[in-house]
Amino acid sequence: MLKHCVLSVDYSEKWDKIFDHLPGIIKLLGVERLSLTHVVETHNRKRLEDNDSAIAHHLEKIEKRLQTELDVQVDHVVRHGFPAAELAAAARKLNADGIIALNRNHSAGRAALFGNVVLNLTRVSSVPVVVIPADAEQAVADSPLMLATDGSDSSRNAQRAFEKMLSRIDHGFVVWIKADDDDDHDEERVQPVLKHFAETYPKVQSRRIMGDPAEKLVSFAEQEHVALLIIGKRGNTPIAELLVGSTAEAVARASHRPVLLMP
Repeated sequence: MLKHCVLSVDYSEKWDKIFDHLPGIIKLLGVERLSLTHVVETHNRKRLEDNDSAIAHHLEKIEKRLQTELDVQVDHVVRHGFPAAELAAAARKLNADGIIALNRNHSAGRAALFGNVVLNLTRVSSVPVVVIPADAEQAVADSPLMLATDGSDSSRNAQRAFEKMLSRIDHGFVVWIKADDDDDHDEERVQPVLKHFAETYPKVQSRRIMGDPAEKLVSFAEQEHVALLIIGKRGNTPIAELLVGSTAEAVARASHRPVLLMP
């Protein structure tokens, strides 16, 4: 599905956590090539390790490790600028199908005021983004998939991705959260989706849950120990994509399970 992915690489101690999750994520997404990408933040004071030669050496070590541990092609690239924008630009230049990044910050207040690389990336990326929380538990062999949907047009790509992945993990959940301000039209819109899965995939269970969408989705994913939560990004215009506070962004920020955001 996402055969070629950009993998965001940084120097943080927590970043090594990504090695625990890559084998499962790569298999689930059908990844065949990883382009390791490190962005030197030119607006910050440079550190000794921020020269291209040192960074390339660092990436080469990771490249060798991944080539040994995973059956994928691996290459690397160094870019300079603002991380989120440069990662999105790298994906475009390399014609990548998606981006994989580690989220090291669950702080809603800090993210809202200052943003963080991963959340900014979800706003500007034109390709799917896989967000792996630094504190996520490694998925076990029988972990289910999870699709969050409201039946809208913006969730169709997420639904298609979910159905493709059911060839690898054949069981999971389709979850619709009915918010307090939803009307009957919302229920009518999502009913055909729930009916489709009930009739087509016997091992996929449908759930209707009342409450705050982001909070309930994160809680349900944690409760069911899902391997991946798939959700569609809201917004069809650049301005809409930059708005803070969407359900998808809130889920990506707070989730303790890997999240795939589909444009």
